[in-house]
This record gives sequence, C-alpha cells and structure tokens, in this order.
Amino acid sequence: MRKNSLIHRLHIISGQVKGLAGLIEENADCQKVTEQFQAVNAGLKKAFALYLKENLAACLKTPNTKEKKRIEFLIREIIKNK
Repeated sequence: MRKNSLIHRLHIISGQVKGLAGLIEENADCQKVTEQFQAVNAGLKKAFALYLKENLAACLKTPNTKEKKRIEFLIREIIKNK
C-alpha cells in the first residue's frame, strides 16, 4: 500500500477540518462553511477509496465469521460510496 500517500491525504483532511472548525467559530459565511464541509467529505471519500483499493484483497482473505461480517460491511460501504 502507498501508506505515505494515504497518510499525506489524511493530514490534508485534518487541516481542512481545523479550517472548518475555525470558520464555524468565526461565524463565517454559510457558503464558505458549506464548501469546506464538501471538501472534507470529498477528501475522506478519496482516502477511503484509496485505502480499500490497496487493502481490499487482504480484507477478503480471512474466512471466519467475524471477518465475514467485516467483509459484508466493507462491501456495503463501497456500494454506498459509489
């Protein structure tokens, strides 16, 4: 997995969340706040997609009952985020 790429994306998202919190604390314009929420959401979706792309095969390898539930959850998340 391109761990550094994923970590880099998460640091960017962290900065966006801090910026969003600052906008809300300052009672910033609704449009700016909404745009920042959308940017954070899009960033998280991209990071999640990257994580799944790199790790889905490993997640699907284990056949025990607990893991089957996790696999079903991951599949639902993939479908939901498309």
